[in-house]
Amino acid sequence: MREELLVLESTGSTNDDALALGREGAPHGSAVAARLQTAGRGRRGHAWESPRGNLYLSVVLRPQVSPTRLPGLAAACGLGVLDGLKELGIANEAQLKWPNDVLARRRKLAGILVEASRDNAGEPFAVCGVGVNVARTPRGMGAVCLAELGAEPSLTELAEALRAGVARRAAEWASLPGELPLDGIVDEYEACLAWRGEKVRALAASDGTELARGVLEGVDRWGRAVVDGVAYASELASLRPIP
Repeated sequence: MREELLVLESTGSTNDDALALGREGAPHGSAVAARLQTAGRGRRGHAWESPRGNLYLSVVLRPQVSPTRLPGLAAACGLGVLDGLKELGIANEAQLKWPNDVLARRRKLAGILVEASRDNAGEPFAVCGVGVNVARTPRGMGAVCLAELGAEPSLTELAEALRAGVARRAAEWASLPGELPLDGIVDEYEACLAWRGEKVRALAASDGTELARGVLEGVDRWGRAVVDGVAYASELASLRPIP
């Protein structure tokens, strides 16, 4: 089966579509893109507004790594999204917001959601979903879109560039030696990290209560954000800049 990019006018969730393809054995790099999602979702099952005019893309990934390394896949995919934007000449201002967003001009440009599953043969695979603000931004998000940055690639052109970037980065990451999630990519990830060296607030993922304030030093090889020497896992905390 050959990898391919399926472009839809509308769908419920491109991640659900890609998960279905993966379960049927679709190869690494196969992808589904849509102009509109009616049932998009973000991290922790949150509903995700998916207005027409933006890009919703999900890529089937089959990295052969140990379960210990798998949490690093989202970071590798983030680097792949930046690679895809660079291919189109529109990543000069882009940074990675730990753990799963892409920022431009300190505002959200794209979100990333990685979900793991098994196919009908029992083999593990994952899907990387990417939502990019192309022509408009979701309401009340303080976000930015590519049009505001002076770039409006076609949906197919953007989808193919991101598909290729994510698939390539995931494969390269999986081939690197190491035992921990960010082995081999931690330095490059930190070089793209938003707010590094700045003061941030660490908030509890469960209820948003403030856990700490301090300087974001970077990330460790486990993929945890390090704030004033304390490491926070993405399952337990999120970060906000302090103006």
